[in-house]
Amino acid sequence: MTNQLLKQLVQLPKKTFVIPAGYELATSLLILAIAKDFTGLLNHFYTKDITHIAETAPVLLALFLMLCLQTGINYRQQTFWKKISADMREHYRQLLHQRLPCSPTAPRDYSLLALETVDALDNLYTKILPLLTALLIRLPLLLTAMLVIDPLTALLFALTLPIAPFLLYLIGQATKKASQREWHHLEALTSGFHELLQGMVMLKLFRQDRHQREQLASLSQSFATASLTVLQLAFVSSFALELITTLSIALIAVSTGLRLLSDGLSFATAFFVLLLAPKFYEPLRQGGLAFHAFMDAHTAWQKLQDILFDGVLASPTGHLEQLQIPPAVFLDALCYRYPGTPTAVIQQLTLTIPADRITLITGSSGSGKTTLLKLLAGLCQPDSGTISLNDHPLATMAEASRQKLIAYVPQEPHLFAANLRDNTCLFQSIPDERIRQALRLASLEKWYHALPQGLDTPLGQGGLPLSEGQRKRLGLARALLQNRPITLLDEPTAGMDEALEAQVLRAITVFSRHRTVIIVSHRPSVKDIADTIVELEPGGDPL
Repeated sequence: MTNQLLKQLVQLPKKTFVIPAGYELATSLLILAIAKDFTGLLNHFYTKDITHIAETAPVLLALFLMLCLQTGINYRQQTFWKKISADMREHYRQLLHQRLPCSPTAPRDYSLLALETVDALDNLYTKILPLLTALLIRLPLLLTAMLVIDPLTALLFALTLPIAPFLLYLIGQATKKASQREWHHLEALTSGFHELLQGMVMLKLFRQDRHQREQLASLSQSFATASLTVLQLAFVSSFALELITTLSIALIAVSTGLRLLSDGLSFATAFFVLLLAPKFYEPLRQGGLAFHAFMDAHTAWQKLQDILFDGVLASPTGHLEQLQIPPAVFLDALCYRYPGTPTAVIQQLTLTIPADRITLITGSSGSGKTTLLKLLAGLCQPDSGTISLNDHPLATMAEASRQKLIAYVPQEPHLFAANLRDNTCLFQSIPDERIRQALRLASLEKWYHALPQGLDTPLGQGGLPLSEGQRKRLGLARALLQNRPITLLDEPTAGMDEALEAQVLRAITVFSRHRTVIIVSHRPSVKDIADTIVELEPGGDPL
Protein backbone atom coordinates (compact mmCIF):
# COMPACT_ATOMS: atom_id res chain seq x y z
CA MET A 1 0.00 0.00 0.00
CA THR A 2 2.85 2.37 0.82
CA ASN A 3 4.34 1.51 -2.58
CA GLN A 4 1.06 2.57 -4.23
CA LEU A 5 1.17 5.84 -2.29
CA LEU A 6 4.73 6.46 -3.49
CA LYS A 7 3.69 5.68 -7.09
CA GLN A 8 0.89 8.23 -6.88
CA LEU A 9 3.31 10.85 -5.55
CA VAL A 10 5.84 10.11 -8.28
CA GLN A 11 3.13 10.65 -10.91
CA LEU A 12 2.60 14.22 -9.72
CA PRO A 13 3.84 16.96 -12.10
CA LYS A 14 7.58 17.62 -11.89
CA LYS A 15 7.02 21.18 -10.74
CA THR A 16 5.38 19.75 -7.61
CA PHE A 17 8.85 18.72 -6.46
CA VAL A 18 11.18 21.03 -8.42
CA ILE A 19 9.70 24.30 -7.14
CA PRO A 20 9.66 23.40 -3.41
CA ALA A 21 13.09 21.80 -3.79
CA GLY A 22 14.34 25.13 -5.12
CA TYR A 23 12.73 26.93 -2.20
CA GLU A 24 14.33 24.54 0.29
CA LEU A 25 17.74 24.82 -1.37
CA ALA A 26 17.53 28.63 -1.21
CA THR A 27 16.49 28.43 2.47
CA SER A 28 19.39 26.10 3.30
CA LEU A 29 21.90 28.36 1.55
CA LEU A 30 20.49 31.35 3.42
CA ILE A 31 20.91 29.48 6.72
CA LEU A 32 24.58 29.00 5.92
CA ALA A 33 24.99 32.60 4.78
CA ILE A 34 23.24 34.04 7.86
CA ALA A 35 25.28 31.84 10.20
CA LYS A 36 28.50 32.84 8.45
CA ASP A 37 27.77 36.59 8.52
CA PHE A 38 26.57 36.53 12.14
CA THR A 39 29.64 34.53 13.14
CA GLY A 40 31.88 37.00 11.34
CA LEU A 41 30.16 39.92 13.07
CA LEU A 42 30.60 38.47 16.58
CA ASN A 43 34.12 37.35 15.81
CA HIS A 44 34.88 40.95 14.76
CA PHE A 45 33.62 42.15 18.16
CA TYR A 46 35.50 39.37 19.91
CA THR A 47 38.88 39.91 18.28
CA LYS A 48 38.88 43.63 17.54
CA ASP A 49 38.09 46.81 19.36
CA ILE A 50 35.14 48.46 17.72
CA THR A 51 35.26 52.23 17.99
CA HIS A 52 32.32 53.05 15.76
CA ILE A 53 29.12 51.00 15.54
CA ALA A 54 28.73 52.24 11.98
CA GLU A 55 31.43 49.79 10.93
CA THR A 56 28.96 46.94 11.45
CA ALA A 57 26.13 48.61 9.51
CA PRO A 58 26.74 46.81 6.16
CA VAL A 59 26.83 43.41 7.88
CA LEU A 60 23.70 44.14 9.89
CA LEU A 61 21.91 45.34 6.77
CA ALA A 62 22.92 42.18 4.91
CA LEU A 63 21.67 40.04 7.82
CA PHE A 64 18.35 41.92 7.88
CA LEU A 65 17.84 41.50 4.14
CA MET A 66 18.69 37.79 4.26
CA LEU A 67 16.27 37.22 7.16
CA CYS A 68 13.52 39.02 5.24
CA LEU A 69 14.30 36.98 2.13
CA GLN A 70 14.22 33.76 4.15
CA THR A 71 10.83 34.69 5.61
CA GLY A 72 9.46 35.43 2.13
CA ILE A 73 10.75 32.13 0.74
CA ASN A 74 9.22 30.19 3.64
CA TYR A 75 5.88 31.92 3.03
CA ARG A 76 5.99 31.12 -0.69
CA GLN A 77 6.90 27.52 0.07
CA GLN A 78 3.98 27.09 2.49
CA THR A 79 1.59 28.74 0.03
CA PHE A 80 2.75 26.43 -2.75
CA TRP A 81 2.19 23.28 -0.67
CA LYS A 82 -1.25 24.48 0.44
CA LYS A 83 -2.23 25.01 -3.19
CA ILE A 84 -0.97 21.53 -4.12
CA SER A 85 -2.95 20.09 -1.21
CA ALA A 86 -6.15 21.89 -2.26
CA ASP A 87 -5.75 20.78 -5.90
CA MET A 88 -5.08 17.14 -4.99
CA ARG A 89 -7.98 16.95 -2.53
CA GLU A 90 -10.27 18.39 -5.19
CA HIS A 91 -8.92 15.77 -7.61
CA TYR A 92 -9.70 12.90 -5.23
CA ARG A 93 -13.20 14.25 -4.58
CA GLN A 94 -13.81 14.34 -8.34
CA LEU A 95 -12.65 10.72 -8.58
CA LEU A 96 -15.09 9.80 -5.81
CA HIS A 97 -17.92 11.54 -7.66
CA GLN A 98 -17.02 9.61 -10.81
CA ARG A 99 -16.92 6.30 -8.94
CA LEU A 100 -20.16 6.80 -7.01
CA PRO A 101 -22.61 5.91 -9.82
CA CYS A 102 -20.87 2.57 -10.49
CA SER A 103 -19.97 1.47 -6.96
CA PRO A 104 -21.97 -0.43 -4.33
CA THR A 105 -20.57 1.75 -1.54
CA ALA A 106 -23.27 3.47 0.50
CA PRO A 107 -23.65 7.26 -0.02
CA ARG A 108 -23.01 7.91 3.68
CA ASP A 109 -19.66 6.12 3.35
CA TYR A 110 -18.87 8.34 0.38
CA SER A 111 -19.69 11.39 2.50
CA LEU A 112 -17.12 10.29 5.08
CA LEU A 113 -14.58 9.57 2.35
CA ALA A 114 -15.14 12.90 0.58
CA LEU A 115 -14.95 14.97 3.77
CA GLU A 116 -12.89 13.66 6.71
CA THR A 117 -10.89 11.08 4.74
CA VAL A 118 -9.86 13.38 1.89
CA ASP A 119 -9.16 16.25 4.29
CA ALA A 120 -6.80 13.97 6.23
CA LEU A 121 -4.56 13.95 3.13
CA ASP A 122 -3.89 17.65 3.73
CA ASN A 123 -1.20 16.63 6.25
CA LEU A 124 0.54 14.66 3.53
CA TYR A 125 1.08 17.73 1.36
CA THR A 126 1.48 20.46 3.98
CA LYS A 127 3.54 18.59 6.58
CA ILE A 128 5.03 15.34 5.29
CA LEU A 129 6.31 16.40 1.86
CA PRO A 130 7.86 19.69 3.13
CA LEU A 131 9.59 17.71 5.89
CA LEU A 132 10.89 15.13 3.39
CA THR A 133 12.16 17.95 1.19
CA ALA A 134 14.06 19.40 4.14
CA LEU A 135 15.50 16.00 5.06
CA LEU A 136 16.67 15.33 1.51
CA ILE A 137 18.14 18.79 0.83
CA ARG A 138 18.92 20.64 4.05
CA LEU A 139 20.53 17.80 5.99
CA PRO A 140 23.01 16.74 3.25
CA LEU A 141 23.88 20.38 2.50
CA LEU A 142 24.53 21.32 6.15
CA LEU A 143 26.37 18.05 6.76
CA THR A 144 28.63 18.72 3.75
CA ALA A 145 29.31 22.27 4.94
CA MET A 146 30.13 20.99 8.42
CA LEU A 147 32.42 18.32 6.96
CA VAL A 148 34.44 21.07 5.29
CA ILE A 149 34.54 23.33 8.36
CA ASP A 150 34.84 20.81 11.23
CA PRO A 151 35.01 17.06 10.37
CA LEU A 152 34.68 15.96 14.02
CA THR A 153 31.34 17.77 14.45
CA ALA A 154 30.20 16.36 11.09
CA LEU A 155 30.99 12.89 12.46
CA LEU A 156 28.86 13.56 15.55
CA PHE A 157 26.04 14.74 13.27
CA ALA A 158 26.26 11.53 11.24
CA LEU A 159 26.36 9.29 14.35
CA THR A 160 23.34 10.87 16.09
CA LEU A 161 21.24 11.27 12.92
CA PRO A 162 19.94 7.64 12.64
CA ILE A 163 18.63 7.55 16.23
CA ALA A 164 15.48 9.55 15.46
CA PRO A 165 14.27 7.45 12.46
CA PHE A 166 14.84 4.24 14.45
CA LEU A 167 12.84 5.66 17.35
CA LEU A 168 10.03 6.68 15.00
CA TYR A 169 9.93 3.17 13.57
CA LEU A 170 9.40 1.70 17.05
CA ILE A 171 6.68 4.22 17.91
CA GLY A 172 5.07 3.76 14.51
CA GLN A 173 4.13 0.15 15.20
CA ALA A 174 1.76 1.28 17.95
CA THR A 175 0.66 4.49 16.23
CA LYS A 176 -0.44 2.65 13.08
CA LYS A 177 -2.83 0.37 14.97
CA ALA A 178 -4.16 3.24 17.07
CA SER A 179 -4.80 5.35 13.94
CA GLN A 180 -6.67 2.47 12.31
CA ARG A 181 -8.83 2.07 15.44
CA GLU A 182 -9.58 5.79 15.37
CA TRP A 183 -10.82 5.61 11.75
CA HIS A 184 -12.83 2.48 12.53
CA HIS A 185 -14.64 4.23 15.39
CA LEU A 186 -15.17 7.31 13.21
CA GLU A 187 -16.85 5.14 10.55
CA ALA A 188 -19.05 3.51 13.20
CA LEU A 189 -19.98 6.93 14.60
CA THR A 190 -20.84 8.27 11.13
CA SER A 191 -22.95 5.22 10.34
CA GLY A 192 -24.76 5.37 13.68
CA PHE A 193 -25.49 9.09 13.32
CA HIS A 194 -26.79 8.55 9.77
CA GLU A 195 -29.11 5.74 10.93
CA LEU A 196 -30.36 7.91 13.80
CA LEU A 197 -31.25 10.74 11.41
CA GLN A 198 -32.88 8.38 8.89
CA GLY A 199 -35.03 6.62 11.48
CA MET A 200 -35.73 9.45 13.92
CA VAL A 201 -39.42 9.69 13.06
CA MET A 202 -39.95 5.94 13.48
CA LEU A 203 -37.98 5.89 16.72
CA LYS A 204 -40.07 8.75 18.07
CA LEU A 205 -43.30 6.92 17.20
CA PHE A 206 -42.17 3.80 19.04
CA ARG A 207 -40.45 5.78 21.84
CA GLN A 208 -37.06 4.22 21.21
CA ASP A 209 -35.16 7.41 20.49
CA ARG A 210 -33.62 7.46 23.98
CA HIS A 211 -31.99 4.07 23.47
CA GLN A 212 -30.61 5.16 20.11
CA ARG A 213 -29.20 8.35 21.61
CA GLU A 214 -27.47 6.30 24.29
CA GLN A 215 -25.96 4.08 21.62
CA LEU A 216 -24.76 7.15 19.71
CA ALA A 217 -23.23 8.55 22.91
CA SER A 218 -21.40 5.25 23.39
CA LEU A 219 -20.03 5.45 19.84
CA SER A 220 -18.93 9.04 20.46
CA GLN A 221 -17.13 7.98 23.63
CA SER A 222 -15.34 5.17 21.80
CA PHE A 223 -14.22 7.57 19.08
CA ALA A 224 -13.03 10.10 21.66
CA THR A 225 -11.06 7.40 23.50
CA ALA A 226 -9.41 6.20 20.28
CA SER A 227 -8.55 9.79 19.30
CA LEU A 228 -7.06 10.46 22.74
CA THR A 229 -4.90 7.34 22.41
CA VAL A 230 -3.54 8.59 19.09
CA LEU A 231 -2.84 12.02 20.58
CA GLN A 232 -1.03 10.43 23.54
CA LEU A 233 1.19 8.47 21.17
CA ALA A 234 1.82 11.64 19.16
CA PHE A 235 2.86 13.43 22.35
CA VAL A 236 5.18 10.57 23.31
CA SER A 237 6.80 10.53 19.88
CA SER A 238 7.25 14.32 19.91
CA PHE A 239 8.69 14.25 23.42
CA ALA A 240 11.09 11.43 22.53
CA LEU A 241 12.35 13.25 19.44
CA GLU A 242 12.73 16.52 21.33
CA LEU A 243 14.73 14.68 23.98
CA ILE A 244 16.98 12.93 21.45
CA THR A 245 17.68 16.08 19.43
CA THR A 246 18.24 18.18 22.58
CA LEU A 247 20.76 15.64 23.89
CA SER A 248 22.47 15.54 20.50
CA ILE A 249 22.76 19.34 20.41
CA ALA A 250 24.04 19.29 24.01
CA LEU A 251 26.65 16.69 23.10
CA ILE A 252 27.88 18.83 20.22
CA ALA A 253 27.84 21.98 22.37
CA VAL A 254 29.86 20.33 25.17
CA SER A 255 32.45 18.89 22.77
CA THR A 256 32.72 22.23 20.98
CA GLY A 257 33.18 24.09 24.28
CA LEU A 258 35.88 21.72 25.53
CA ARG A 259 37.78 21.98 22.26
CA LEU A 260 37.46 25.77 22.35
CA LEU A 261 38.90 25.89 25.89
CA SER A 262 41.80 23.67 24.89
CA ASP A 263 42.54 25.86 21.84
CA GLY A 264 41.61 22.96 19.55
CA LEU A 265 39.00 25.10 17.83
CA SER A 266 38.78 28.76 16.89
CA PHE A 267 36.03 30.98 18.23
CA ALA A 268 34.57 31.61 14.78
CA THR A 269 34.35 27.91 13.97
CA ALA A 270 32.92 27.03 17.38
CA PHE A 271 30.23 29.69 17.15
CA PHE A 272 29.38 28.67 13.57
CA VAL A 273 28.93 25.05 14.74
CA LEU A 274 26.65 26.14 17.59
CA LEU A 275 24.51 28.17 15.19
CA LEU A 276 24.12 25.34 12.68
CA ALA A 277 23.43 22.49 15.12
CA PRO A 278 19.81 23.50 15.95
CA LYS A 279 19.07 24.09 12.25
CA PHE A 280 20.51 20.67 11.37
CA TYR A 281 18.25 18.87 13.87
CA GLU A 282 15.18 21.06 13.22
CA PRO A 283 13.60 18.69 10.61
CA LEU A 284 14.06 15.78 13.01
CA ARG A 285 12.42 17.71 15.84
CA GLN A 286 9.43 18.32 13.59
CA GLY A 287 9.32 14.62 12.75
CA GLY A 288 7.21 13.70 15.80
CA LEU A 289 4.09 15.61 14.83
CA ALA A 290 4.78 14.97 11.16
CA PHE A 291 5.01 11.24 11.81
CA HIS A 292 1.64 11.23 13.55
CA ALA A 293 0.23 13.20 10.60
CA PHE A 294 1.75 10.65 8.23
CA MET A 295 0.09 7.72 10.02
CA ASP A 296 -3.25 9.55 9.89
CA ALA A 297 -2.80 10.33 6.18
CA HIS A 298 -1.58 6.76 5.55
CA THR A 299 -4.80 5.32 7.04
CA ALA A 300 -6.92 7.79 5.09
CA TRP A 301 -5.08 6.89 1.88
CA GLN A 302 -5.79 3.20 2.50
CA LYS A 303 -9.51 3.98 2.81
CA LEU A 304 -9.43 5.87 -0.48
CA GLN A 305 -7.42 3.18 -2.22
CA ASP A 306 -10.09 0.57 -1.40
CA ILE A 307 -12.55 2.64 -3.45
CA LEU A 308 -10.48 4.45 -6.06
CA PHE A 309 -7.47 2.32 -6.90
CA ASP A 310 -7.83 -1.32 -5.90
CA GLY A 311 -10.45 -2.05 -8.51
CA VAL A 312 -8.44 -0.29 -11.20
CA LEU A 313 -5.15 -1.95 -10.32
CA ALA A 314 -6.66 -5.39 -9.88
CA SER A 315 -8.68 -5.23 -13.06
CA PRO A 316 -7.32 -7.29 -15.92
CA THR A 317 -6.26 -5.48 -19.07
CA GLY A 318 -7.97 -7.63 -21.68
CA HIS A 319 -8.70 -6.00 -25.04
CA LEU A 320 -12.05 -5.90 -26.80
CA GLU A 321 -11.18 -5.24 -30.42
CA GLN A 322 -13.14 -8.30 -31.67
CA LEU A 323 -16.22 -7.86 -29.48
CA GLN A 324 -19.37 -7.55 -31.58
CA ILE A 325 -21.55 -4.58 -30.64
CA PRO A 326 -24.11 -4.95 -29.17
CA PRO A 327 -23.11 -8.20 -27.48
CA ALA A 328 -25.23 -11.03 -26.18
CA VAL A 329 -24.87 -11.88 -22.50
CA PHE A 330 -24.26 -15.47 -21.37
CA LEU A 331 -24.57 -16.61 -17.74
CA ASP A 332 -23.13 -20.01 -16.91
CA ALA A 333 -23.77 -21.65 -13.49
CA LEU A 334 -23.77 -18.27 -11.78
CA CYS A 335 -23.85 -18.27 -7.96
CA TYR A 336 -23.79 -15.38 -5.51
CA ARG A 337 -24.31 -15.08 -1.78
CA TYR A 338 -24.09 -11.86 0.21
CA PRO A 339 -21.33 -11.90 2.84
CA GLY A 340 -22.57 -13.10 6.23
CA THR A 341 -25.74 -14.76 4.86
CA PRO A 342 -26.19 -18.54 4.76
CA THR A 343 -28.42 -18.72 1.66
CA ALA A 344 -27.36 -17.93 -1.89
CA VAL A 345 -29.42 -15.24 -3.62
CA ILE A 346 -28.50 -16.64 -7.04
CA GLN A 347 -27.67 -20.30 -7.40
CA GLN A 348 -26.54 -22.16 -10.55
CA LEU A 349 -28.15 -19.62 -12.87
CA THR A 350 -27.58 -20.40 -16.56
CA LEU A 351 -29.15 -17.93 -18.96
CA THR A 352 -28.74 -16.39 -22.41
CA ILE A 353 -29.71 -12.75 -22.93
CA PRO A 354 -29.92 -12.02 -26.67
CA ALA A 355 -28.21 -9.09 -28.31
CA ASP A 356 -30.11 -6.18 -29.84
CA ARG A 357 -33.20 -7.04 -27.80
CA ILE A 358 -35.10 -5.90 -24.72
CA THR A 359 -34.99 -8.57 -22.02
CA LEU A 360 -37.31 -8.30 -19.03
CA ILE A 361 -36.31 -9.97 -15.78
CA THR A 362 -39.18 -10.42 -13.40
CA GLY A 363 -40.05 -12.59 -10.42
CA SER A 364 -41.10 -12.48 -6.80
CA SER A 365 -39.37 -10.36 -4.18
CA GLY A 366 -36.09 -11.88 -3.07
CA SER A 367 -35.50 -13.81 -6.28
CA GLY A 368 -32.25 -11.92 -6.98
CA LYS A 369 -33.29 -9.59 -9.78
CA THR A 370 -31.47 -6.50 -8.51
CA THR A 371 -28.50 -8.62 -7.46
CA LEU A 372 -28.30 -10.03 -10.98
CA LEU A 373 -28.13 -6.50 -12.43
CA LYS A 374 -25.31 -5.61 -10.04
CA LEU A 375 -23.41 -8.71 -11.14
CA LEU A 376 -23.93 -7.79 -14.79
CA ALA A 377 -22.75 -4.24 -14.07
CA GLY A 378 -19.60 -5.56 -12.40
CA LEU A 379 -20.49 -3.99 -9.03
CA CYS A 380 -20.37 -7.43 -7.39
CA GLN A 381 -18.27 -10.45 -8.27
CA PRO A 382 -19.98 -13.88 -8.45
CA ASP A 383 -18.86 -16.58 -6.03
CA SER A 384 -18.73 -19.02 -8.92
CA GLY A 385 -19.80 -19.26 -12.54
CA THR A 386 -19.10 -16.84 -15.38
CA ILE A 387 -20.68 -13.87 -17.15
CA SER A 388 -19.64 -13.44 -20.77
CA LEU A 389 -20.29 -10.81 -23.41
CA ASN A 390 -20.35 -13.03 -26.50
CA ASP A 391 -17.21 -15.08 -25.88
CA HIS A 392 -15.42 -12.48 -23.70
CA PRO A 393 -15.66 -13.19 -19.93
CA LEU A 394 -16.71 -10.09 -18.03
CA ALA A 395 -14.19 -10.85 -15.28
CA THR A 396 -11.23 -10.56 -17.67
CA MET A 397 -12.18 -7.12 -18.97
CA ALA A 398 -10.52 -3.98 -17.72
CA GLU A 399 -12.78 -1.77 -15.63
CA ALA A 400 -12.48 1.06 -18.13
CA SER A 401 -13.72 -1.28 -20.88
CA ARG A 402 -16.67 -2.43 -18.78
CA GLN A 403 -17.66 1.17 -18.09
CA LYS A 404 -17.64 1.96 -21.81
CA LEU A 405 -19.87 -1.05 -22.52
CA ILE A 406 -22.35 -1.10 -19.65
CA ALA A 407 -24.68 1.56 -18.21
CA TYR A 408 -26.54 0.81 -14.98
CA VAL A 409 -29.50 2.76 -13.59
CA PRO A 410 -30.42 1.61 -10.03
CA GLN A 411 -33.85 1.76 -8.44
CA GLU A 412 -32.95 4.98 -6.62
CA PRO A 413 -30.54 7.05 -8.75
CA HIS A 414 -28.28 9.16 -6.58
CA LEU A 415 -28.87 12.91 -6.65
CA PHE A 416 -25.70 14.98 -6.25
CA ALA A 417 -25.55 18.37 -4.57
CA ALA A 418 -24.84 19.99 -7.94
CA ASN A 419 -26.71 21.61 -10.80
CA LEU A 420 -28.93 19.78 -13.30
CA ARG A 421 -26.18 19.74 -15.94
CA ASP A 422 -23.67 17.89 -13.71
CA ASN A 423 -26.38 15.59 -12.35
CA THR A 424 -27.26 14.51 -15.89
CA CYS A 425 -23.83 14.23 -17.51
CA LEU A 426 -22.17 13.06 -14.25
CA PHE A 427 -19.53 15.80 -14.30
CA GLN A 428 -18.39 15.07 -17.86
CA SER A 429 -17.85 17.67 -20.57
CA ILE A 430 -20.91 17.19 -22.80
CA PRO A 431 -22.64 19.86 -24.95
CA ASP A 432 -25.78 21.33 -23.41
CA GLU A 433 -27.84 20.43 -26.48
CA ARG A 434 -27.18 16.72 -25.96
CA ILE A 435 -28.14 17.05 -22.29
CA ARG A 436 -31.43 18.75 -23.23
CA GLN A 437 -32.14 16.03 -25.79
CA ALA A 438 -31.60 13.33 -23.14
CA LEU A 439 -33.95 15.12 -20.75
CA ARG A 440 -36.54 15.41 -23.53
CA LEU A 441 -36.34 11.68 -24.34
CA ALA A 442 -36.69 10.88 -20.62
CA SER A 443 -39.96 12.89 -20.49
CA LEU A 444 -38.42 15.67 -18.37
CA GLU A 445 -38.85 18.43 -20.98
CA LYS A 446 -41.82 20.20 -19.35
CA TRP A 447 -40.18 19.99 -15.94
CA TYR A 448 -36.89 21.31 -17.36
CA HIS A 449 -38.55 24.33 -19.05
CA ALA A 450 -40.20 25.25 -15.75
CA LEU A 451 -36.89 25.44 -13.90
CA PRO A 452 -35.80 28.98 -12.98
CA GLN A 453 -32.15 28.54 -14.00
CA GLY A 454 -32.37 25.78 -16.61
CA LEU A 455 -29.38 23.45 -16.55
CA ASP A 456 -27.77 25.61 -13.86
CA THR A 457 -30.59 24.88 -11.38
CA PRO A 458 -29.08 23.36 -8.21
CA LEU A 459 -30.40 19.94 -7.17
CA GLY A 460 -29.89 17.65 -4.23
CA GLN A 461 -28.97 18.89 -0.76
CA GLY A 462 -29.54 22.62 -0.59
CA GLY A 463 -31.18 22.62 -4.02
CA LEU A 464 -34.42 21.62 -5.73
CA PRO A 465 -35.84 18.32 -4.44
CA LEU A 466 -37.05 15.68 -6.93
CA SER A 467 -39.88 13.18 -6.65
CA GLU A 468 -39.25 9.46 -7.03
CA GLY A 469 -40.50 9.50 -10.62
CA GLN A 470 -38.33 12.47 -11.52
CA ARG A 471 -35.27 10.76 -10.03
CA LYS A 472 -35.93 7.64 -12.10
CA ARG A 473 -36.33 9.66 -15.28
CA LEU A 474 -33.15 11.57 -14.49
CA GLY A 475 -31.39 8.21 -14.14
CA LEU A 476 -32.80 7.18 -17.51
CA ALA A 477 -31.56 10.47 -19.02
CA ARG A 478 -28.08 9.60 -17.75
CA ALA A 479 -28.25 6.22 -19.49
CA LEU A 480 -29.51 7.80 -22.71
CA LEU A 481 -26.67 10.31 -22.58
CA GLN A 482 -24.03 7.63 -21.96
CA ASN A 483 -25.30 5.72 -25.00
CA ARG A 484 -23.66 2.38 -24.14
CA PRO A 485 -24.24 -0.96 -25.91
CA ILE A 486 -25.59 -2.66 -22.76
CA THR A 487 -28.06 -0.79 -20.57
CA LEU A 488 -29.34 -2.15 -17.25
CA LEU A 489 -32.54 -0.58 -15.86
CA ASP A 490 -33.87 -1.47 -12.40
CA GLU A 491 -37.60 -0.64 -12.05
CA PRO A 492 -37.39 2.36 -14.42
CA THR A 493 -41.16 3.11 -14.35
CA ALA A 494 -42.05 2.34 -10.72
CA GLY A 495 -44.29 5.01 -9.18
CA MET A 496 -45.36 6.53 -12.54
CA ASP A 497 -48.88 6.93 -13.81
CA GLU A 498 -49.96 5.17 -17.01
CA ALA A 499 -49.49 8.14 -19.34
CA LEU A 500 -46.01 8.96 -18.07
CA GLU A 501 -45.04 5.29 -18.05
CA ALA A 502 -46.12 4.96 -21.69
CA GLN A 503 -43.88 7.93 -22.65
CA VAL A 504 -40.87 6.46 -20.82
CA LEU A 505 -41.39 3.01 -22.36
CA ARG A 506 -41.58 4.52 -25.85
CA ALA A 507 -38.26 6.25 -25.20
CA ILE A 508 -36.72 2.97 -24.00
CA THR A 509 -38.05 1.16 -27.08
CA VAL A 510 -36.51 3.70 -29.44
CA PHE A 511 -33.26 3.69 -27.48
CA SER A 512 -33.05 -0.13 -27.52
CA ARG A 513 -32.33 -0.32 -31.26
CA HIS A 514 -28.87 -1.82 -31.79
CA ARG A 515 -28.46 -2.20 -28.03
CA THR A 516 -28.88 -4.93 -25.44
CA VAL A 517 -31.35 -3.62 -22.86
CA ILE A 518 -32.05 -5.56 -19.66
CA ILE A 519 -34.94 -4.36 -17.49
CA VAL A 520 -36.00 -5.51 -14.02
CA SER A 521 -39.67 -4.73 -13.44
CA HIS A 522 -42.99 -6.02 -12.12
CA ARG A 523 -45.10 -3.71 -14.26
CA PRO A 524 -47.36 -5.48 -16.79
CA SER A 525 -46.87 -2.69 -19.34
CA VAL A 526 -43.12 -3.38 -19.48
CA LYS A 527 -43.88 -6.91 -20.71
CA ASP A 528 -45.47 -5.42 -23.81
CA ILE A 529 -42.18 -3.93 -25.02
CA ALA A 530 -39.98 -6.87 -24.00
CA ASP A 531 -38.67 -9.28 -26.65
CA THR A 532 -37.64 -11.85 -24.03
CA ILE A 533 -39.09 -12.40 -20.55
CA VAL A 534 -37.14 -14.23 -17.86
CA GLU A 535 -38.92 -15.00 -14.59
CA LEU A 536 -36.70 -15.83 -11.64
CA GLU A 537 -37.71 -17.85 -8.64
CA PRO A 538 -36.06 -17.51 -5.18
CA GLY A 539 -32.49 -18.74 -5.52
CA GLY A 540 -32.04 -17.11 -8.92
CA ASP A 541 -33.25 -20.03 -11.05
CA PRO A 542 -35.31 -19.12 -14.13
CA LEU A 543 -38.78 -20.65 -14.40
